[in-house]
Amino acid sequence: MYNMILANCDTDSISVCKRDGTEFSKEEQDKLINELNNLFPKRIRWEPDGIFPTVIVLAAKNYILFDGKKIKLKGSSLKDAKTEKALKEFKQKIIEAMVFDTNHYQDIYNAYIKEAMNVTDINRWSSKKTISSKVLTSERTNEAKIRDAIEGSEYSEGDKAFVYFKSDGSLNLAEKFDGDYDRTRVLEKIFNTTKVFKNVIEPGTFINYKLKKNQKALEAILGYQT
Repeated sequence: MYNMILANCDTDSISVCKRDGTEFSKEEQDKLINELNNLFPKRIRWEPDGIFPTVIVLAAKNYILFDGKKIKLKGSSLKDAKTEKALKEFKQKIIEAMVFDTNHYQDIYNAYIKEAMNVTDINRWSSKKTISSKVLTSERTNEAKIRDAIEGSEYSEGDKAFVYFKSDGSLNLAEKFDGDYDRTRVLEKIFNTTKVFKNVIEPGTFINYKLKKNQKALEAILGYQT
């Protein structure tokens, strides 16, 4: 009837656009919402979320919205609060490159790879852990490593601690950083972060520098042998 394009839909949202590329007026929005609500029982109501000239669907329930002024993120893979600070920053820069069509994905990626190989501020690459009763009592490897990391410290149940992996595979508190950290693991984390964009960024854009077969490529961007 309206000859629109269904851009995206999931269990509780619908995104549509006009085939001629023009923007919906306020009157058109109101009319569409009213007609949609008339099709549903009274307890199910649809509301407009806004007009977004740019919508990037990464996966089901994970998408980027840009209203011309501000970028809005939807989805757990984009808003994971536990993600390390540097990885959040990296993800945001890739998102901005996508929204503003700069295409500098490899430059952004390689900049973080270089930082990862020469970390001076481990706080940017540390993950936040909650010292729960399970951490203090469980014999599972993950909890035991956290417990070993806080041994001898003043951390207690309910506290938050920032930890990172050392080259021997053990966890250490960020405040005890002495320059020793697992570079391979950090490289893997950066590469794994790019998987959020795998459906919209061309395959092969990001090299997994953790792999030995890519060591020469890693040395090329670093400018020295590893």
